[in-house]
Amino acid sequence: MPTLQLLKVPEGVNTSKTIQLTGEPQVIGRDADRCQIVIPHHAVSREHARITVQNGTYHIEDLKSRNHTFVNGKEVSPPGRQPLKPDDRIKICDFLFQFRDERVVKPGKIPAWMQKDAAEEEADAGGMTTIEATQGTSNANDILQVAPADRLRALLDISTGLSKTLDLDQLFVHIADTLLGTFKHADRCFVLQLDEAGRPIPKVVKSRHAGVEDPRFSRTIVRKAIESRQAFLSEDATGDTNLGPAASIAEFKIRSVMCVPLMSAEGRPVGAIQLDTQNRTKKFNTDDLNLLTIVANLASVAVDKARLHASVLAREKEQKEIELARTVLLGFLPQTLPTHDGYEFFSHYSPAQTVGGDYYDFVTLPHGRVAIVLGDVAGKGVPAALLVAKLSSEVKFSLVTEPNPARAVTLLNDQMIRGGLQDRFVTLTVMVLDPATHELTVVNAGHMNPKLFKGTRGELGEAISNDATGLPLGVVPGYEYEMMSVTLDLGDTITVYTDGVTDAMSPAGEMFGMDRVDRFLFPDGSELPDTVRPKRMGERLVAEVRRHAAGVPQNDDIAVVCFGRLEERLAPISGITRPRATGAWPAAT
Repeated sequence: MPTLQLLKVPEGVNTSKTIQLTGEPQVIGRDADRCQIVIPHHAVSREHARITVQNGTYHIEDLKSRNHTFVNGKEVSPPGRQPLKPDDRIKICDFLFQFRDERVVKPGKIPAWMQKDAAEEEADAGGMTTIEATQGTSNANDILQVAPADRLRALLDISTGLSKTLDLDQLFVHIADTLLGTFKHADRCFVLQLDEAGRPIPKVVKSRHAGVEDPRFSRTIVRKAIESRQAFLSEDATGDTNLGPAASIAEFKIRSVMCVPLMSAEGRPVGAIQLDTQNRTKKFNTDDLNLLTIVANLASVAVDKARLHASVLAREKEQKEIELARTVLLGFLPQTLPTHDGYEFFSHYSPAQTVGGDYYDFVTLPHGRVAIVLGDVAGKGVPAALLVAKLSSEVKFSLVTEPNPARAVTLLNDQMIRGGLQDRFVTLTVMVLDPATHELTVVNAGHMNPKLFKGTRGELGEAISNDATGLPLGVVPGYEYEMMSVTLDLGDTITVYTDGVTDAMSPAGEMFGMDRVDRFLFPDGSELPDTVRPKRMGERLVAEVRRHAAGVPQNDDIAVVCFGRLEERLAPISGITRPRATGAWPAAT
């Protein structure tokens, strides 16, 4: 199986050295919920690149990432795809992978399970003398013209049974029981279902003789039925040159065998039914094959209905989990804003249709200080919500017990790792404000840097340098975080937000991006103090993201927190918003 071998990794990052490529599309990025290959590093985009396979050839494409994707030093420019050859080197930020492909089966060959045994290879030169094929669309009228009453009864029994249940396992058992009851000379019945890799797995094995329910079936004839999407019949399996000396046929003394594929409504094989007999005097004939084909058609419809039903149940379960996650998350968000003379606070939270792990809080500390915390837990749904619950508790404990913010975040990182993050990570910004001295101490664990608007100069920049930004929580045990301090002057405002803001998509598929964040936090002409106070800046940013999305459903939660010192003539305004509906944008108040 092809793999990605990790050759180079940033210092201190612990991740898997060998990554298996499954043959299915695999997204590479830092979002543990959306990506199959997770790289927990802030420089890597949430969905950075994607590996796909077509006709046996693997390709990589860049998903409009911030820092791009390179193969052998050459940039992979979206929307193009780069075919991968053995030993190609893939560079994503500071991570270097090597593509390795040691497959024996060349591109375009049939799956391994369909390849013949060594014992089966020799006998493939014969003609179609004893195997007859028919399209899987036999008409019921054809069978009724030649079928006796018991065959009509079998069709009625199967039709009735299929309509009574939407459980696949019960469906398969009913089909096998009815077929053995109808074909009196059949010794065994197999109902097989294709797994995700396309391999036939016996779901039901029925034998007329007790203690002989061996799960081995004729792989050769199942392969023929599934490959050709046709029903197959061998009246004399032991002498059939197309089946060859297959082990299953020889061991079980199979004299006659027939097999029909189960097809989805889209015409895709989803399984097969095989019947065989050891009675050399009572072989299967074309009438038997016609009946089995009709049964397979009925079963295929029932399987589609059962799968659709299972899909509906899964969506309902997922929706209940989303509602539970939303309830849990809202319970951990602050219900009121801090009140300190000369300061104003604003917060906004809007959950996506699939709840993520956005989190913010205001923690009261000794000596009149307050901690402003905002983070993003990787993943979505109940697992992310439960991790937010743990994070909320651990944040409070760390900040209250450790007065030094950097050491508090270091302690928090170790506590979260010991608690078991299950391959997830958390980006977090912790800001401790002393309203008496106006000093703000910032510790950044892999999150986007807070924005600082300097009111006296009318300038917008970042509160701390990128050099002070550490790794996300949960990546490296014992990692020591750094802190930086700034003094807030009159008119200064801090803004921090989650990547649901920058990743918000327009109907044209364009991300909101960081440039728009800067533009709308401090637009041209914002000269009046009232337009750049924390509440107005937060409201303006939220409104512009909503306008940019223009009704496109949110893919991620959005959290925004603004706070700062007011000009002396301005009075604080309450500024906290909550969602009004699932995935909807609330109006700022």
